[in-house]
This record gives sequence, C-alpha cells and structure tokens, in this order.
Amino acid sequence: MLEIGSFPFLFKKGKMYIMIITSTSGKSWILPKGHPEDDLNNAQVAELETYEEAGVKGIIFDKKFRKELKRKEDGTIIIYPLLIKKILDKWPEEYKRERRLVTIKDALALVTKKQHIGAIRYFSTTTMSNKLYKANAGGNNQSL
Repeated sequence: MLEIGSFPFLFKKGKMYIMIITSTSGKSWILPKGHPEDDLNNAQVAELETYEEAGVKGIIFDKKFRKELKRKEDGTIIIYPLLIKKILDKWPEEYKRERRLVTIKDALALVTKKQHIGAIRYFSTTTMSNKLYKANAGGNNQSL
C-alpha cells in the first residue's frame, strides 16, 4: 500500500520548524499523509493532505528531495518537503485533529511512528536542512 505525505516546514530566524498533527484517534503525533488519487500526482496529493489535515498551504518546490520509506507491512510512504506559506485559521479536519508547529527536537520527542521519525531525521540533517533553507531563499516566511 502506498501512502503519500509531507514534511511541512518553515524557518524562523534560521531555525527549522515543522507542523505535526494528531492521528484521527488523537493518540499519536504524525506527519500529514494520505493515499494516491487518480486525478492528482503524488506531490499534489501531499499538498492536498497537508491542507486538509493540518490547515497548511504551501509548495513542494523540488520533488527530488522526497524521501521514500518502507513499512514493515510491505507498504511505502513517500514524504515530500512542503514549504509552509500560510497557516489557516479554518481547515477541513480542524475538528478531527490537533496541530503544532514545533522544533525538530520537539517533533522527535512527540512523534512515535518509525517512518515519520525517519522522515523528520532525514529532512533535518544538516545537509538537507541547508538545501531546504537555500531553496527557501533564506527563510522568507518568517512572519508566520
């Protein structure tokens, strides 16, 4: 089974923050994700799921930065880095989920799913974080 998700991030004063959400049960913190849709490519699915589940609008500016993670149930999760451009006050699943904009350290303390932790670690390495920062033109969304 294929799932597609995002690593919604922004930089504030040079520090990376990510948006995490609760699962629908409310028992765990996760990254936004969903299933493929016939009329959308994978990057578009990631953007849509992030909007619906986390109330975040953003862009996937480079598809080559995606991370594929294997699940022990023989599935794959593809995670795309999504640059947060707007955090909405209202969104489709606001009554189903909580969301938090947190530091990488806090995300690693809260998120429990192995594949999600792997994605957080991958996108927050110094090398990848620098690439994302440069692609973001030095954090031009610091007003969020």
